[in-house]
Amino acid sequence: MNKELNPRQIKTIINFWKWFQDNEQAIYYAVKLGFNTEEVIKYFDQNLDYVSKRIECFFLENSSESQKHQIIFSAYGYKKLFPKLIALGEIAPRLEYFSVQTFIKQLTPENYNRIPEVFHKIIKQSLIKLDDYNISSKKVKITFYLPDNFEFENEFKLFVSAELAIMFTLGEVNYKKHIADFEVKQISKKKDGLLSLSELPEYIDYLAKINYNRKLKIFLK
Repeated sequence: MNKELNPRQIKTIINFWKWFQDNEQAIYYAVKLGFNTEEVIKYFDQNLDYVSKRIECFFLENSSESQKHQIIFSAYGYKKLFPKLIALGEIAPRLEYFSVQTFIKQLTPENYNRIPEVFHKIIKQSLIKLDDYNISSKKVKITFYLPDNFEFENEFKLFVSAELAIMFTLGEVNYKKHIADFEVKQISKKKDGLLSLSELPEYIDYLAKINYNRKLKIFLK
């Protein structure tokens, strides 16, 4: 068991999973079919808040009917919350409709099949522009260009999908460490100077290793 949490914190996580198991079918219908979604998510958020108000949860639908929906718990890279994230994964029971993942990990060939296919497509087709780089914090601001063939119900889901695509590309720890801010736009007809989203880890690593000089100013121009 997680030694960094006290018994009360562990009990809170156990209680969360007991509540989840008791309500798993209702949660599934809310996520999959949109049945009573607002009320179900309200109670879900209330119960997760007992564990932590800063831990975020994402429900991701897999395209294959044979695969379970995913629940991903994320601390957005805040290290103080890592013990609770780890405990959420360790204590999670075997669920009928959902698989549980803690931490958003950087996409690699080894975990390629752990995220829905739609995010592979977003990462593959999206472009970015580096708008600013802070040499002291080593953080970048980027514009995220999403292809117009992707449609979302509203602006919030558009933003969350873009944010998840960036976090899947970098992993949540590096997202916290290196992304200062981002803006979402549709892909411009002029693609000169734009990078593939999949290249972002390489360029962040490059920027972190060089000194601020005239070359960097030109690079970000």
